[in-house]
Amino acid sequence: MKEFSINPVDFLKRGSFFILTVFLIFSCTEEFENLGTEETFWVYSYPIPCDYPSNSTSPPKPCLGITYQEEFDFELRTLIRIPFEMEGYTFKPYHIQKVKVQKTTEFKTGEEKRKLLEILEEERDYIDVLEGGWRVLRHLGEDLPNANYPNGHGVVIAPMIRFASSSDGCNQVSLEIRQVGKDKIISYKPGMMTLKACPPDWIKLMPFPGLNSKFRREGNILTFFSDEDEEVAVWEKIN
Repeated sequence: MKEFSINPVDFLKRGSFFILTVFLIFSCTEEFENLGTEETFWVYSYPIPCDYPSNSTSPPKPCLGITYQEEFDFELRTLIRIPFEMEGYTFKPYHIQKVKVQKTTEFKTGEEKRKLLEILEEERDYIDVLEGGWRVLRHLGEDLPNANYPNGHGVVIAPMIRFASSSDGCNQVSLEIRQVGKDKIISYKPGMMTLKACPPDWIKLMPFPGLNSKFRREGNILTFFSDEDEEVAVWEKIN
């Protein structure tokens, strides 16, 4: 039987070559990943909650809400959540920003990291001007309460989710506010409505008097105007 022997010098050479090859493969892979890929997306003007951990009752951490759409469409249901912290980026409240970033992925953990390269566009989101609970003081020249609004009237606007809620005198009504300019709501769409059976003597109210008109905020007073600059409604902030 032929005796099998290993040349120690040969073994060390081959072992060193193998180790060097593995090292180079991992080094090249890491270097390739560190180059990353470029992304362009919009960042929403409010932090949005990250998903709740299934085994925790703690409040969720804030995330950035982003969309890869060419134009920001205010469709909040389609926003993608990414970590709030991003290298080189400082979140700017009440502003929608289009950014270019470099995204890399950790080889071992699969964790994605992003680094700001450039802010491409920025626009002010004025929905914060409408935030809060409001009491309607006057509508179409008549103080409230009156025959049309015998119990007065109120509106609540939640800016982060862009929802206005009120009542038509019987059912709760919501409105989804989209783009808000410096002095006017540029776009919105109907939201949801409860379907209660209303009494025969029900007086149907306009849920959001003046909201589709131009506005001006002065302290706690929000005044709505027609295109001819005539007063349509006056609201007072109550909280």
